[in-house]
Amino acid sequence: MQDQATWLVFNLPENVVCTLCNNVVQNANPADFSNAGVCVDLIGNGQTQTIDLKAYGANDCLSGGIWREVDSDQGWFQLFYDINESGTFATIFLSEWSTAKPISIAKWWLQDQASSLNFPCLTPPQQLTLSDNADGSGQSMTVGASNPFGSWNTQAAVNLTDSGMNDKVSSFTYSLVSPVKTVISSVSVNVAAQIVSGQTFTETISGTNASSEVLTLTDTVAVGKSVQISNTTTQQYETTASISATVTATEGVPDVDSIQTSLTASFSVTQTTSSSQTTSTTNSVDLQQQITFNVPPHSSYSGIATIAIGQVPPTTVTQTGSFYYKQNLPGSIKQSDGTYLLTMPITVTINGEVGSSVQFNITSTPLNLA
Repeated sequence: MQDQATWLVFNLPENVVCTLCNNVVQNANPADFSNAGVCVDLIGNGQTQTIDLKAYGANDCLSGGIWREVDSDQGWFQLFYDINESGTFATIFLSEWSTAKPISIAKWWLQDQASSLNFPCLTPPQQLTLSDNADGSGQSMTVGASNPFGSWNTQAAVNLTDSGMNDKVSSFTYSLVSPVKTVISSVSVNVAAQIVSGQTFTETISGTNASSEVLTLTDTVAVGKSVQISNTTTQQYETTASISATVTATEGVPDVDSIQTSLTASFSVTQTTSSSQTTSTTNSVDLQQQITFNVPPHSSYSGIATIAIGQVPPTTVTQTGSFYYKQNLPGSIKQSDGTYLLTMPITVTINGEVGSSVQFNITSTPLNLA
């Protein structure tokens, strides 16, 4: 069937895309169709669909293709060969490309041939710039989101003939409108961290109280020992989550084989136009702890301090971030100070290890003073 197809019937799951091409290419980014010639995007929706390849200028010319999973929720747009969203087109999913930097399409079949743009799924606060030159310079046009987050109800399309960009697009850049203020509260989740076999630290503490008074001692255990918790944060802006753990039950208690801990995610946001969909961070949690105990007069003492390590199961924490803008973005609410509030979800996936609080058992033995 190479170079002989005229009609296509396909059924792909939602968020699965198969792009068929005139030329077979193997570019570093599977979504880069440089030198691929005319392409046809088969965008899955879980239903059977048909395509007349003649209508897309791809009759008897398809030789290969590539399929991939995409994240449509992160935004997409389409460039069409003809006005009014007709003819051959390319669908570009923003999750597949870097932000805040020009992406060249100088070797794509649509370079300097696009005549219309469809962009209903730009997500606030994303904005898209189409440029005349491959490096993002020269004449350009910028569009923003038309629908609130998670909605595609309002149509958003323009003919490039109306903006002086007809047959001129050689690159695109998508970036984010910077907020004037960001508020993200910390969020906690309780988990049971199964104790890792063989991962228990014990230290022996011993000594003598020869005085006639009760002796209060403080000792530090697990010096220099730590565990690590990793997290991946998914959100529009470059967002870093730091994870802290608070233990409420410990190994050493009879019949307890897991550590009950509360994981708290605290957020910081880099307010620049540069962003990433995911940010991964590793936090080191110090196991060092102090214990204080009393020794009776004229006694020797001996005790064992125990700290166990628990494995945190993959845990997802979701929080809502509040972002305030000068611009009235779709879905935002005007505030009394003249700014516009837009709320967006932030998802953090946590895994790693936590340490239990110290479990300490001490025995005192009276000294033989005879």
